[in-house]
Amino acid sequence: MFDRGAVVQFYQMYRSRLTKLEEKRNLRKATLYTLGTIGLIVLAVLVGIPVLVRVLTFVGDIKSANRPIDKNDLIPPGPPEILISYDATNSANLSVNGLAEPGTTVYLTLNSDSVGNVVTSEEGIFHMGVIQLKEGGNVLAGVAVDQAGNKSQLSRTVRISYSTRQPDLVVDTPSDGLQVSEKAWVEIKGKTDPEARLTVNDRIIIVNGTGEFLTTYNLIPGENVLTFRAVSREGNKTEREVKVTYNP
Repeated sequence: MFDRGAVVQFYQMYRSRLTKLEEKRNLRKATLYTLGTIGLIVLAVLVGIPVLVRVLTFVGDIKSANRPIDKNDLIPPGPPEILISYDATNSANLSVNGLAEPGTTVYLTLNSDSVGNVVTSEEGIFHMGVIQLKEGGNVLAGVAVDQAGNKSQLSRTVRISYSTRQPDLVVDTPSDGLQVSEKAWVEIKGKTDPEARLTVNDRIIIVNGTGEFLTTYNLIPGENVLTFRAVSREGNKTEREVKVTYNP
């Protein structure tokens, strides 16, 4: 005789078992995802972001190699985006990273000269590696070409100044070894590069459009050591030290 209650009970047990299996699969996926995320964070900390970008790019290259090429694709990719966080440096070595359409080949130029090409990862990341800057102004630009041969427009140009030259720094007043007794301050006057950041004992001094500066500095009784420091946009610095003695 057909036992309806037994069938219902069996069905409920079956659904319960399926639910538990699904929960186990979801838990396994979540665990693997969490471990993978932690692994990427640890990898970034241990080997650095540039190395991690190269790993992701390599994986993306492998995946993109298996993609079929759509010969009917006539739409060009968007221009690549070059990611540089500064516009001046005193290091000739520049590490170039950026974003572009996944699977495209990015061709970069420096001052209109080719510096190589690289295939973007599945995440749209590319890492060109280290290129050598030229003394003075440098202009980076790039285009992206997809697998069908469509070429993007030129990217936004990135300008970087490279120099190892130390800024000029002339201190006209006060003179080194000056003795002061009538007033508790001295006039500070001199000249440096117009774009330099000037400080005296870590106090910022305003520089005009021709690099000249003029201000006063309060003294304390006894010997006062005035340390002038001029730092260029590229990070090069020049220091001068002037000693002034105040005898009230």
